[in-house]
Amino acid sequence: MPTDQPKDLDLTALLRVLRRAALPLLATALLLAGLTYLLSGSRPAVYEATASLAALPTGSGNSVIVQTLVTAPPLPPAVVERALRSPAVWGQALRDLRERTPPSAARSELFAALRAEAATGEGRSVRLTPEVNQEFVGVYEIAVRAPTPALAQAGANAFAGALLEWDRERALGSVVRARQNLVTERDDLTARLSQAASALDERTLERLRADVVQRLQQVEVLEQTVSGTLSALAEAVPPQNPVAPRPLRDALLVFGATLVFGMLLLSLLDSLRPRVRGPEDLRALGLPVLGTLPPFAARRGRGGGLGWARQGAFREQIEFVRVGLLSGLGAGAQESALVVSSAGVADGKSTVTAALALSLAEHGLRVLVVDADVFRRTQESYWLSADAPLAAQERSGSYRFWPEVAPGIGLLSSRASTLDPADFDREIHRLLPSYDLALVDTPPALKIADTLALARRLDGLILVTDAAAPRAPLERLVEDAGRLGVPLLGFVLNRFRDAVTGSDYAYAAPGRAPAEVTR
Repeated sequence: MPTDQPKDLDLTALLRVLRRAALPLLATALLLAGLTYLLSGSRPAVYEATASLAALPTGSGNSVIVQTLVTAPPLPPAVVERALRSPAVWGQALRDLRERTPPSAARSELFAALRAEAATGEGRSVRLTPEVNQEFVGVYEIAVRAPTPALAQAGANAFAGALLEWDRERALGSVVRARQNLVTERDDLTARLSQAASALDERTLERLRADVVQRLQQVEVLEQTVSGTLSALAEAVPPQNPVAPRPLRDALLVFGATLVFGMLLLSLLDSLRPRVRGPEDLRALGLPVLGTLPPFAARRGRGGGLGWARQGAFREQIEFVRVGLLSGLGAGAQESALVVSSAGVADGKSTVTAALALSLAEHGLRVLVVDADVFRRTQESYWLSADAPLAAQERSGSYRFWPEVAPGIGLLSSRASTLDPADFDREIHRLLPSYDLALVDTPPALKIADTLALARRLDGLILVTDAAAPRAPLERLVEDAGRLGVPLLGFVLNRFRDAVTGSDYAYAAPGRAPAEVTR
């Protein structure tokens, strides 16, 4: 099957990568969080005060303003924001703030920060939050941050007052233009009155001039009491607690961000590594593929049994491994001792060893299973039952031997804490004449160097690899085995999703008749 087809996300491989890097990633996150906590806690306190302004409708009902077409338009939030950042408002606010607060180091620090923000246009210390509807009616909140509560309160009130003054000047400009228009109209009527041709024209012009003078007087009154669309709603009050720094919050944010981005980085780096995508990638290493096995969760633990290896797609595919192995051995299959190993941990070598031994035994061969993985001893958990314990024969040294843990299958294990290739070789060959084949479960070949030393003494090495495993360790293992003269028999591709998952042509479990299919 082509290997360039899109594959689903392999969560098992991803979790394996994350599990390997869990401790370094967690330690890095804790270290960065601790440094952030210390750095954040060493920063000076920052207080924030907020003053509120109301944005009111512009319909004042004054006929003079309406008739002269100088009514102040409403203020969109973007305009108010620009006005707040304007030099006029900023300068007026700083002048008011200087008058309202006594000199101090904190005030000098605040003024320096405000001048820097005025030059760059940034808004860290002064912030405007609009809450208005589509008619631009609502509330504007002006928040100011400062080193002390008093400065924060004074700053918020100063900027709110400066913005109100700017809005008043904006509205005052409309009134001034209206007054100028009325003054021009009055002067024109005065000039025409002096040139009246008749008494009737004179009386008419006098009435028009009196009306203009009356409206001019009203505008002059408005000029003294004019206000814009903004009005003071609530003055700022001294804040009780600082808004920054928050060491615990900052540390938790850094901790969470480090974990998230760390996992993303690990996933990305792992995805960039060349991986085994199918049998073709293994054949490219110059070795045959004895078979492919589907994903299957074997039950481990004392007395777990091997029922999982006797049925379903796994049983069907292990038969291909058996046929491929015996075909590769040819006439030299009798009394051969074969090492089953892998490049890394958890590739499934122990599961393949047990299932392959069971398949060979069911086809008439006597198989000696050797548990040479002295660090885990998984074969003992597969073959020995806690409910019906078998007596072991104590042999020389630390070896224990069970002549028949299953029909046609014997088990040899060791209590030693190290793998001694020469000692295992001698013990295996003492028992091998009573069996047709020996399958030796060993530690991963790239983790324990004595695995290849033992394989060199025996008759061949079967390499089990997990689907989606990195190719680089396999390439290194094949190179090391070739350099040491280890006979490589081929690969078994484990947990391969594209392996055949079942058909009508399948073996039934022992003692169960195959289902009859009606055509």
